[in-house]
Amino acid sequence: MSRHIGCLLFMLLNLSVWGQTGTGSPYSFGGFGDIAFRGNHLNRSMGGLEVYNDSIHVNLSNPAGYGTLKTTNFLVGINYKSTTLKSTTEKNNIATGALDYLAINIPTGKFGFGFGIKPYSALGYRLQVVNENVTPNVFNRFEGEGGLNQAFLSVGLPLFKYFSVGATLNYGFGNMTFRNSKQIEGIERASYFDSNSSLSGISLKYAINFKLPLQQYELHAYASLAPQATIYSQNSQLFYTRSTNTQDVGDFEEIDLAPEGLDKTTLNLPKNTTFGLGFGKDKKWFLGTQFTQQASAGFQNDFTSISNVTYADGSAFVLGGFYLPEYGSLTSYYKRVVYRAGYRSADTGLVVNGTPIRESGITFGVGLPLQQFSNVNIGLEFGSRGSLNNALIKENHWAILVGFSLNDIWFIKRKYN
Repeated sequence: MSRHIGCLLFMLLNLSVWGQTGTGSPYSFGGFGDIAFRGNHLNRSMGGLEVYNDSIHVNLSNPAGYGTLKTTNFLVGINYKSTTLKSTTEKNNIATGALDYLAINIPTGKFGFGFGIKPYSALGYRLQVVNENVTPNVFNRFEGEGGLNQAFLSVGLPLFKYFSVGATLNYGFGNMTFRNSKQIEGIERASYFDSNSSLSGISLKYAINFKLPLQQYELHAYASLAPQATIYSQNSQLFYTRSTNTQDVGDFEEIDLAPEGLDKTTLNLPKNTTFGLGFGKDKKWFLGTQFTQQASAGFQNDFTSISNVTYADGSAFVLGGFYLPEYGSLTSYYKRVVYRAGYRSADTGLVVNGTPIRESGITFGVGLPLQQFSNVNIGLEFGSRGSLNNALIKENHWAILVGFSLNDIWFIKRKYN
C-alpha cells in the first residue's frame, strides 16, 4: 500500500498532469465549462448515484459516507470519450481522454477522512465560421481551453448507529483561455485576441447519510448541500499577430483592464442541493434514485460575456443500481462480479439562442474483484446533449471509464506476533 501512496503524492504534487483538455464540446464555452466530475466510476456506472455507499468503497461525492469506512482506499480513475458533433450542415468526430480523480481515503475508527484532486470543469472547443461572400475568404475561429480543478479534503463522522454526517472542503484552481482569431485566405499572418482568466477559490459541501436495516434489507437516504461559493478571477487580454506557417508572434499589445474594473472579477459557483433514496439487500442488490437542483440562474461572467448565452436554474434526475450474484463465492469468479446500470437526465442551466440545453445518458458497468477488498471498475457510457433547433449543435458520445480501488486495512491492532 505504501507504494500506492507514494505514487499518489507524486501525482498530487505534479499538478501539470491536469493541464489536459477533458472535453471537445462547443457547449463548454458556458459557465466554467463542462462539468467534468460526476463521481468515482463505481457510482458513475449507476448514473452518478450519490446515495449509495458501503464500508469498503468510498463515494467521493458523499462525504458522510466516510463515517462508515472500514478500509483504506487509493482511488484513481481515467476515461476515454468519443463525441460526434452534428449541425444542420456538418458532422465531426472528436476524441478526448482525461484523468478523472486521484484520492486516498483513511478510516481511523472514530471517523474517516480523505483527500485528493479532481476536475470540476473542463473547457475545450474549436469553432470556425467561413465568410465566403467576400474575396478572399475570411476564416473566423473561436477556441477555448482550460478549466477548474479542485483539491479536496473530506471528513465523515458517524453520529448514531445508522446516521452519519460529513463535509468536503474544496480549493479550486485553474485557468480558462478564450481565443478569437481571424485569417484572410492567402495572407500569412492572422490576428488573435486572447482572454485569459486565472481562477482560485474555496467551496464547501455538507452531507448527511442514513442507512436503516429492515430485516435482510436496507433503506438508504441521503441529502447534501453545496452553498454558493465565490471564485476569484485575475484576468488579462492580449492582441497579437502570428504567422500561420511558422507560428512566430509578430506585433502584440496587452490590454489594460484596470480602468474598466475587469482585471480582477468574481464568479459564483452555483448552489447545489441533492436528495437521494434507495433500497436494497446488503451485498446482493440495490436500486436508488436522486434529484439535484442547481441555482445557476444568476450566473454571469463580466469579463467574457457571450451575447447569445444566458443561464437558468438547472436540475438532474438519476436512477441506478447494481446486482451481485454471490458475494462470497469460492467456486466462481464471475459470481463475485458486480453488475451496474444507471440513467441520468439533466437540464444543464445553459441557454443558447433562447434554447435550454438538456442532456441525458445511460451507463453500464462491472466491478471486477482483485486481491483482498481491491477491485477494478469498468464502465461504458452513452449520452447526448443539445439539439439541431435554432442553429445549435447536437452531441452524441460514448465513453469508457476505468477506475481502480486499491484497498487495505490500517489502524487494526495485531493480536498475535
